[in-house]
Amino acid sequence: MRFYAVAQNTFRETQRDRVQWILLLYAIIVIMSAFVLSPLAMGEGYRVTRDLGLAALSIIGVVLIALVGGGLVQKEVERRTIHTILSKPVGRAEFLLGKYLGLLGMVTSMFLGMLAFLMLTLLIMEGRIEMAVLMAGFFTLGELAVLTAIVVAFSSFVSPVLSGIFTFAVFVFGHFSQDLLDFAEKAPAGVGFIARGIYAVIPHLHHFDLRSEAAYGVLPTFPQTLIAVVYGAAYLGAVLVVGSAILSRREFK
Repeated sequence: MRFYAVAQNTFRETQRDRVQWILLLYAIIVIMSAFVLSPLAMGEGYRVTRDLGLAALSIIGVVLIALVGGGLVQKEVERRTIHTILSKPVGRAEFLLGKYLGLLGMVTSMFLGMLAFLMLTLLIMEGRIEMAVLMAGFFTLGELAVLTAIVVAFSSFVSPVLSGIFTFAVFVFGHFSQDLLDFAEKAPAGVGFIARGIYAVIPHLHHFDLRSEAAYGVLPTFPQTLIAVVYGAAYLGAVLVVGSAILSRREFK
């Protein structure tokens, strides 16, 4: 497991970016939703808090991924440390996998902190732990695992800024993938063909979006869970394979 050392080093490196401030931002959003917006919701305050809290988990998570993950590979190139790493018995695929696992470890630790804060807020407001919200949170973590693979793959061949922009664009399009398919069916032939191509490539992130169900306390079904797990694992695995193939053909000066 030679990629493990790369993963450990990446995790430590991402901790230096002071991403803990993301937790503070999330805390402010949840508190505002719970104690400011809820009284205005005419009896639907708990649903507002659940929906906004889960939405914040997803949005802040992808911003965190884009900001921290966009330059993972490029930083190694600029510092020329990638030559030292690859001169050791570490293949390029193992290097990319290590980068992915290290970044995912940081994202997971930050995510669990935010999810715990949301659950604590709901416990104070509702007097109980809502399992539907907890499950929706873990589905969101699956979404972030896919997006982490995407940003790492992008970072293997484009600049940090473009990696972040492309990843956020994938996040947006991924949540509207079904709308994109509907548009393709009604659009002219050429435009429809392009739209279908985009639909085939982008991740279908609606598989991980359970905010509406969680707002009403509805737990995911077993088929929903199975589809999310299998689809997420297959998609992120394919992305990492493509990223490794691109990285293997890249020449470093």
